[in-house]
Amino acid sequence: MTLIHTDTAVRDFASWASTVDPWYCVLTVLVVLSAETSLLLGMILPGDAVLLLAVGVLGSHWTLPLFLAAVLANVIGQTGGYWLGRAIGPGLRTTWLGRKVGERRWRAAESVLHGSGARALITTRFVAFVHAVVPVLVGTLRLPFGRFLGLATIGASLWATALTGMAVVLGETARTVGYGWGFTAFACLGGGIAVVLIIRAVRNRSARNSHEATSI
Repeated sequence: MTLIHTDTAVRDFASWASTVDPWYCVLTVLVVLSAETSLLLGMILPGDAVLLLAVGVLGSHWTLPLFLAAVLANVIGQTGGYWLGRAIGPGLRTTWLGRKVGERRWRAAESVLHGSGARALITTRFVAFVHAVVPVLVGTLRLPFGRFLGLATIGASLWATALTGMAVVLGETARTVGYGWGFTAFACLGGGIAVVLIIRAVRNRSARNSHEATSI
């Protein structure tokens, strides 16, 4: 997608979100994020952007409903992936769906899981594409569902807190200065993406250090 198309998409979504009933935005976040954390749709849906824009446009009064929708949606999507992996097992990788995911993403998810174990469910939500694959791998390993659910909920809560918190701060600051919802939407999107990139960089560096320490 080009910058022009991205600009148009952001403005269209922000315009829509600013005119409809806010609960439609909450429902949209719930549906999009549930799909975005699933195995196949997680490769194409912009879940981070939808949450950031919704929080930025609706403002701080709607932070809690959007936060809860984001956490619930992540848990729903990851739970679906877990049960899919548990039901089909390692053979899922060779199915049509597994081939669509791609061997590179499977290997990336494996490296994350092997480096952090089941705890990867807490931090993997910040990793593009991989966050949709790790729950499936965990399911194939038959991790007890109670432990999976607890770790997935913690990870979803941390991710939603980081993104909604940043969007609220930037959104309210932009409104205080006097900017309209268009600029506010872009500020929230840009700031949120920056937070995600920083967290991913720190996580990747930690994983590399752990790998180097293990290989010494």
